[in-house]
Amino acid sequence: MTILLAILMPVLGVWIYQVAIVRSSDIDLFRELVQKREIASSEVPTQTNQHRKQVRKDIWFSQNDGSRLHYQIASEGSLLSLKPIDNKFDIVESLQGVKCWMQDKLSGDGQQARLIEAKTGLYRYTTQEFTANSVLLSLFKLPGHVLPLEPLDTDEPFLSGIAKDISVIFNGKTPQFQAENFEATVASNEN
Repeated sequence: MTILLAILMPVLGVWIYQVAIVRSSDIDLFRELVQKREIASSEVPTQTNQHRKQVRKDIWFSQNDGSRLHYQIASEGSLLSLKPIDNKFDIVESLQGVKCWMQDKLSGDGQQARLIEAKTGLYRYTTQEFTANSVLLSLFKLPGHVLPLEPLDTDEPFLSGIAKDISVIFNGKTPQFQAENFEATVASNEN
């Protein structure tokens, strides 16, 4: 037992010395860490961007009758930007080559849906708002309850036109759609 204590006491003494004594290298390391922390906390966060291809957003809305309306925003490419503002972030996606399908209502075996096409559009994640300019807008009566990726050759819009600006706010049970300077043409049923 005495031999064990004779070995452990010097080891314990060296360990206490290593832990308890502050060296000048420890002080230098501490100062360096404090300085790095001050620099990191004083830096102004910058905007971050991400380029994306073949983007698709699917948004569903539950209705009072138990049905679900489907909205789909697709784009060939986009630039997703995360911009710090105060203690929050503004997240905006600039879309190129936009096609947006929106189910207006479902009935029996069919649906009424609108198709929005634009060269560019903007989706704001913070406010859940989609906006676009110079928009081709078409209203369809389509079979089934599933949105198509593209209209079929047999699908003819019953109303189509051009709107200068559109906006859709996706909140609540019913999205708020607004079109400005909409010039429409009603399709005639010639049979």
